[in-house]
Order: sequence, then C-alpha cells, then structure tokens
Amino acid sequence: MAKATAIELREEYLQLLRQMDGDPSGREAAEAHLSQSYAHQQGKDLHWAMNPYIITGEQYQSFQEAAATIGSIMEKVMAKYQRDRNFRKLFGLDPRIEELTLVPSGCHAAVPLSRIDVFYDQEAQDYCICGIVTGAIDGMADAAVVSRALWQTQAYRAFQKEHGQTRDFDPVKECVLSILHTYGSWANAEEGRNHPTNPSLAVVDVPNSQREAETKTFLSCLRDLGCYARATTFDQLKIMKVGGVKQLVDNEGPVTCVWLRATAEEAAAYVNGGMGTLIDATRRGLVCTVGGYRSWPCCTRGFLKVLRTRECRDLLSRAENAFIAKHFIETYVLDPSVGLSDFYDQENWILRTADGHDAKGIIAGTQLSKAEWRKRLVKSLKRHDAVSEHVDHEPVVVATVNEQGEPCELEMGAMLGLYVFESKLCGIKASAGSGYTIAHWDGPVEMACVVVDE
Repeated sequence: MAKATAIELREEYLQLLRQMDGDPSGREAAEAHLSQSYAHQQGKDLHWAMNPYIITGEQYQSFQEAAATIGSIMEKVMAKYQRDRNFRKLFGLDPRIEELTLVPSGCHAAVPLSRIDVFYDQEAQDYCICGIVTGAIDGMADAAVVSRALWQTQAYRAFQKEHGQTRDFDPVKECVLSILHTYGSWANAEEGRNHPTNPSLAVVDVPNSQREAETKTFLSCLRDLGCYARATTFDQLKIMKVGGVKQLVDNEGPVTCVWLRATAEEAAAYVNGGMGTLIDATRRGLVCTVGGYRSWPCCTRGFLKVLRTRECRDLLSRAENAFIAKHFIETYVLDPSVGLSDFYDQENWILRTADGHDAKGIIAGTQLSKAEWRKRLVKSLKRHDAVSEHVDHEPVVVATVNEQGEPCELEMGAMLGLYVFESKLCGIKASAGSGYTIAHWDGPVEMACVVVDE
C-alpha cells in the first residue's frame, strides 16, 4: 500500500474536523491551554489553526539534510568573513555593525542558532530559502505553545489513533540545550568561577523589548535544567571586581553566560552603553556570549548576494554550490553598476532593505503601478536596498473560525521557519496568511507542525 502524501494527510485531518463540526469542545480546551501561556501574558492575540501543517518522514529527512548543508555553508562563509577583509567588503555592512561581528567568541560554532525561512511546495516537494535569522530569533515559543494547544483537541487525538507515528517539536527546549552546549565549548567554561554545565546565565535584550514575555518561557526551561537564569537589559551590565576577580555583572550578580536576543540594529544603538560592556567582557574572556553578534552577516541581504559570487563558489563544495543555485532566492544589492531595467518586470521581484533581517519596508512589485515601481527602484538604488525574486507562497487550507465564531476553511499562503541549531534541524514553525508579502500578511495564523512517519 502506497504511503499517504502530506496533502492527502492534510485532507484526512480536515475531514475529521468536518465530521466533528469543527471540534468545538477541542477548540475550547485548546483556548483554555493558550490562556495560561506566555502569549496571554503578553496580551498577544495568537490566531492559530485547528489543523496542523503536516509533513511526511521523507520530507522531514530532506529538511534535516538541508539544515546540515546550510549550517556548513554558514560556518565556512563566516570563517572566511573573519579572516578576509576583502571578503567582508562584499557584505557592505554598516561599519559599526561590522566591528561588533569581529569580536571573538571563544566558542566552537560561529552560527550556533538560526532560523531559515522557506517557502515549501508540498506538491513538488521542493523549497526556496528566502531569508536567515540569527539574532532576535523569534517564533519558538509560538510554535511550542500552538503544538501543545493542538494536543488538547479531539481531532488531533483521533488523528493520532490512525497514525501512531506522529511527532511535533519543542524548539524552546532545543534552543536552550544548544545554548548550554555552546557554553560548554567556550574556551573558559571550566575555569575557576565558571560552571561547565550550569552557568549563571542572563538573557540580554533591549529595555521594554517585545520579546520580554517570550523570554520568560526560556528562563523557565533554563531553570528546570539547573541554571541560575534571568532576563537582563543592556543598561544593567557592567564589569567589576567580585571576590578580587573582574567579572561581568548585572543587577543580580555575576554573569558567566549571555544569550544575546537583540538584533544588530538594536545592539548597535547601545554600543556606547551596555553592549559595549558586553563586547568588552566577551573579548576579555569574562563571559561566554551566545547569539547573533558574530553571525549577523548571515541575516543580511548582502549574505544572499555573496553566496553567488566567485569568492563564495571557490570556498564551498560542488554540492553546496548546487544547493545554493537550486534553493536560495536570487538577491541583488542595488548600486550604480546594476542595470535597473533587469528588474522592470515587477511581478518577478520584491524590494527589501539590504541590512538586517527586519521585515519592515518589504514591498512586492505587484503592490505598485509600473510608474511607482520604477520610481521606487531609483530611490532604492541610492539607498543600496536589495531586490529579490518573488516566490509565490504555497497555498494551504487552514481550518479556523470566522468572525461569528463558526468553523470555516480558508486558503492561505504558507511559510516555514526551520530552526537550525548547531547545524541540526531542531524544530519547524509554520505560519499562514494572505497578502503580497509576509511582512504585510492579513490575519496571520500559526500552525502546529506535525511529522507523520509511516
């Protein structure tokens, strides 16, 4: 008997929901679970789907292989970035941010934590990588809490009876384990006051961060694993003598490990304050800093451009170059040497900022008239913005409720976030919505991601 495809499994799940009239009691139980989660504490209106995004074991294996390949590519590129000044110039980074990326970490991996955003075509079983996030990685808690909410539903339990080999992800726990493993690789992890497995750990972010409530879920997990963990902001950090030894401290005492959650732009704004203190402590080996600062170049549109340069092709293996050609979105950073007429076919392109991973300012060519699009290209040329090929979002059917609270099914575009920690696949986030670009999706919906092994 042939194995069911992911699309067939999705239809089977939707049919279960139809037979249950939308599983109202299951939804109520799931909502009760969500009301106790960090999302409720944050006042976040978390829209979620009653059906999961389903992938097969074979698809999961292909994502595992992708994670290993992407991890290898990032490590090689970042190693050359560190040692080759001319190669660094290809990224076109703000000098303030470039300076931060060159501070040695003393750890084994240049990119211990990342999220790879992909558009996946389930019918063709192929995908396109549209971006990488290594600083301020978000969505992990959303993915975990929506999965746990789905467990409360009758439809999911009925589906599991038919398909016993189902599993989902807990990227929060996997992220914490990777942070601790990275700390264990730190050159000074076992010296004197430093504890090789249970560090005094601070999650450092900007004051009043929108990630504050989500951070609490990580702190809880860290404490369960025996760490003295707390949230800290840049303005609390200083270097001082404790017991006759210079240490990095915050308002609660010495810190031996930091997980940096801020973006490059946020951290650069504090370079004359706490970020400068953190970098100084990291450079002097007083603290292990895990997070985006050495891997920020991977978040930029410049990184996507560099992947297709001769310098990068010479660095990578034949298989890695073939992977880039097949799976990475084509991206060009606009400058006077680039012919704008190549991008006049606006249906094929989107504009995005060249630096940073923020979704702000992303514009699809189809959003504008022909005259507006060409005028925007000229303006972007002066700012050195980037233009990337437009990729259609895979349509998926999302089971949700309408404004009257009645069960309904909507066709939306979908995007997957692959959490790649230490070059291993450690979770998948699925999101759906309607609109030209993800940055401007109407009614975004979070979907639990479930693997069915048969």
